[in-house]
Amino acid sequence: MKTKLYKRVLVLVSIMLLAAALAACGGPASVTVTMIDYEMQLSADSVKAGEVTFHVQNDSDITVHEFVVVQTDTMAADIPVGEDLLVDEALFTPVDEIEDIEAGDGGDLTVTLEPGHYILLCNIAELEEGKLESHYQLGMATSFTVE
Repeated sequence: MKTKLYKRVLVLVSIMLLAAALAACGGPASVTVTMIDYEMQLSADSVKAGEVTFHVQNDSDITVHEFVVVQTDTMAADIPVGEDLLVDEALFTPVDEIEDIEAGDGGDLTVTLEPGHYILLCNIAELEEGKLESHYQLGMATSFTVE
């Protein structure tokens, strides 16, 4: 009887140690992105290279946003915009994006990132009180590092 109990405890401890070891090796990195008007808040501003899942939530009251990931050496505040006040994403190495995230909605974006500098941004421009405004220019962009 003691031998069976000892074996069960040994198996349980072995499973727990294996699970802890696998967790330490890490799965995909996870970054929570909260979008509000007109700001992006990140749970982390850097991750290790590899698979990364961005959990994006648009906490704005009424504004639609998008979440764009591009790789570039340019700093987030220095990206040029066109006459339409949009960032020309073709100037950078595009990674992926989630378009048209309605207010109160969200989504996940899983990508594989190489080491380097990235920018996370909202690339929407809209008329506000008769004036065209760029979400990027209003502050919805941030630098992100992959080591």
